[in-house]
Amino acid sequence: MNAVRALVAMLLTLTTSAAGAQAPVPDDPFARDLIILSEWYAGEFDNEEQLWFENDRRSATPKDLRHPRIHASHRRVDLPAFGPIVFYVEEYRDDDPAQVIRQRLVTLASDRAEKAIRMRQGFFKSPDAVRGAHIDPSKLSALTAQDVSFLDGCDVFWRREADQFVGAMKDKACVFGDGDKRRYSVYRLVLSETKYWVADSTRLVSDDTLHMGFPLDRPIEHRRAKLFNCEIVFRRDDGSEQKVSGLWLHSQGGTVWAMRDATGERVGLRLRDKEYPYYETRPDFMFLAVRKPGQAESVGFSIHDSDSRRMGIDLGWFNAHCYRQGYTFRETLDQLPR
Repeated sequence: MNAVRALVAMLLTLTTSAAGAQAPVPDDPFARDLIILSEWYAGEFDNEEQLWFENDRRSATPKDLRHPRIHASHRRVDLPAFGPIVFYVEEYRDDDPAQVIRQRLVTLASDRAEKAIRMRQGFFKSPDAVRGAHIDPSKLSALTAQDVSFLDGCDVFWRREADQFVGAMKDKACVFGDGDKRRYSVYRLVLSETKYWVADSTRLVSDDTLHMGFPLDRPIEHRRAKLFNCEIVFRRDDGSEQKVSGLWLHSQGGTVWAMRDATGERVGLRLRDKEYPYYETRPDFMFLAVRKPGQAESVGFSIHDSDSRRMGIDLGWFNAHCYRQGYTFRETLDQLPR
């Protein structure tokens, strides 16, 4: 297992970073797991693949059981006042970074008494002031303990189970609200090197009925997103070219758009890292597609292996080339950011 690597991406809406873990305490029984959990927790996660499956007629998923599209960014940040291992977490829905639904300051530390790794989740008193800190962590530079609140009973305890970590709050410990709307949080997580599943709901204290969210057996099934740096080239009729560079694209249904100056139309590039459930042979691949606004069908597409480091497509009037974050030609696959 490699040590935690630095992940830095200047992405319009998606940027992650994982800083090196602090030196473990020599007699800490969770030292190794803390390093691994910190590495796996860092990154970009999206459940676009889950939505694709639920919306496919072959899955026969009832509409009221289909999940919303959720994208999660976990960025490791340097805030020693809160602890040696701190993350800024921001989530948005419906593939729209403006629709932020969760902002947290997360800390990880060994807890010998609980025989687990304790994750504390801080709530920002002025969330708008730090929005986008996964892209610009300097927004957190002036943060103090008075700017963040931690609710009693709402800590998550992670424990290693085989080749994954399972986290959960204590039963009926995270309680909030008033009167007949007083409720408790049910928050259970499963994290592996490539997957991050979240069961997040609230239930009424009075009778345990579901108040908001999905049942435990229907978690949000995030997959880790790979990041690619892309360049789009539009060819003009006079033979000249219009280049648009520095477009960061994530592999879990990420889309970037560019304006074609010759026609004034927007053209998009979408990347989907698929685990196709209905194929028995070669079911996993990456699907790079050229899109136009309002059109259900792709203008063109190319198919690539799921571990590809470079990919591209050429339609004559349009071509695009993308390379994976960290790719410099000579590195091995395990040296690239996860």
